Amino acid sequence: MDKDGVRPMPTTFRWRAVVSLTMLALGTFGTMTAFGQGEAESLSASFRKAAQRVLPGVVTVRPIGRPSPFEGNGRGGPFPPGMAPDGPPPERVGGGSGVVIDAENGYILTNDHVVQGSSRVVVVLEDGRERPVSQVRRDPKSDLALLIIDGKGLSPADWGDSGSLEIGDWVLAVGQPFGLSGTVTAGIVSGKGRGIGVAMYEDLIQTDAAINPGNSGGPLINLKGEIVGINTAIKTTGGGYEGVGFAIPAARARRVATDLVEHGRVRRAYLGIQIGPVDQDRSEQLDQFRAVAINGVSPDSPAAAAGLIRGDAILRLEGKPIAGPGALQAAIEFAPIDQPLSLTIDRDGERKEVQVTPKPQPESFGLPETPARPEPPGRPELPVRPGSEPPLEFGPGAYRFRGRPPVPRPATPAPPAELDEPRETGFRTNATRFANLGLRLRESALERDRRFRPDRTQHGLIIVDVEQDGPADHGGLEAGMVITRVADHDVKSLDDFRKALAEGRPGQDLVIRILKGTKAEIRLIPQQSESKSKESVSPGREPESATH
Repeated sequence: MDKDGVRPMPTTFRWRAVVSLTMLALGTFGTMTAFGQGEAESLSASFRKAAQRVLPGVVTVRPIGRPSPFEGNGRGGPFPPGMAPDGPPPERVGGGSGVVIDAENGYILTNDHVVQGSSRVVVVLEDGRERPVSQVRRDPKSDLALLIIDGKGLSPADWGDSGSLEIGDWVLAVGQPFGLSGTVTAGIVSGKGRGIGVAMYEDLIQTDAAINPGNSGGPLINLKGEIVGINTAIKTTGGGYEGVGFAIPAARARRVATDLVEHGRVRRAYLGIQIGPVDQDRSEQLDQFRAVAINGVSPDSPAAAAGLIRGDAILRLEGKPIAGPGALQAAIEFAPIDQPLSLTIDRDGERKEVQVTPKPQPESFGLPETPARPEPPGRPELPVRPGSEPPLEFGPGAYRFRGRPPVPRPATPAPPAELDEPRETGFRTNATRFANLGLRLRESALERDRRFRPDRTQHGLIIVDVEQDGPADHGGLEAGMVITRVADHDVKSLDDFRKALAEGRPGQDLVIRILKGTKAEIRLIPQQSESKSKESVSPGREPESATH
């Protein structure tokens, strides 16, 4: 015994105890290792089964003809919308992806920007067979397109429930990045309800599954192998995957596809309002941080008939709180036409109930204007050039290709020598500076501007330069955008712009309608230098576009 009367543990027993505890610890670690390996193998099996289920329905979409105007705008290129290096545009390589949603009828869903601007499109199936596309039905507002091919031997993919996705859920992106068909990448849902300015209607799923050039139009799937999204865009500074990709939710894609199948176009409702988030000061006053500000009301629209005005804040729809501009946008888009809706608004601190009746949205609503183009007489069928495939018609609705003699088009007269386009000798040459706005503008040339390359020939003023920390900069204007409207005035020249400015109210924010790529958006230029207007937008935050 020791001095306290405690008998010491025999040496042999002590060693046995140490060995027993060590073996127990090693056994526990081994069990944990085996458990972790089992979980990893189970997840791997889920990935494998999901990929095997969807891969037969994923196709390569090969556009043929001039490059898409979307090349190099954040979907895989280093250049923002409306900006590109000098020189001829590169030839398109690799195309995009698509997914079979109806094998019997040969329906394939892809992104609108994958096929836009091409003279014809070919689909390559998983086994290498090629099928020409006979029809294209487009919806530029959602950046989706329906391709129709011969359905023989196709394998369809199944739709899933994008609404059940939660942040952190596993998803797989399938497509043909850089021309590597049948590529599968894994990641999680990183965010929901994103809007990044690639389409008029956006409530995108964000994911860190690798999406690269060529993935556009391919499916984002859950671990059951079901379509939960259509891959559409990436955020990138270097032209490739940086962990931030976006997909159109399956709920929207399926709704759009159904309308394109049944009607040849997407039927939407609209109110005729231009919306954006309320600023922080006003949201504090309203005690509702997701309220929506009305930044403009279209004349002769349902909103104008209901008495809505610029400056109103929408708080509730059908008695339910508004969850931001995107949520309101989606609710109005698919609302029943000619059935009144109840809006709770705030006007100068007073709350009101307003009944507004959605009407059918015009097809051109929210889209850039395009120059008039002669159409062949009779049915809207397109001419066939001798020795070539017939071109696709890239406009709302469906056009079927049939062999017909070419329809002569009127020759475009050459401009007189004295009207030659001024040559650009520097970034700011031939531009007019508006010091009070902090920007430089130039009128559109007769042909596409060689510096900014607008996606389509437009009427309006090209923003050549925006001064840092100036009113235009704080209003979210950028070089390369095209201004088409100021307040209630269309602007086609610098004189139009000056007149619109002169008729504006002193101290009132200036409402500017711009084209960013092919998307029409609203910007507010603050006219008060000391304090930010209540309807201006915080620096770095873009107002959402007019959608209903």
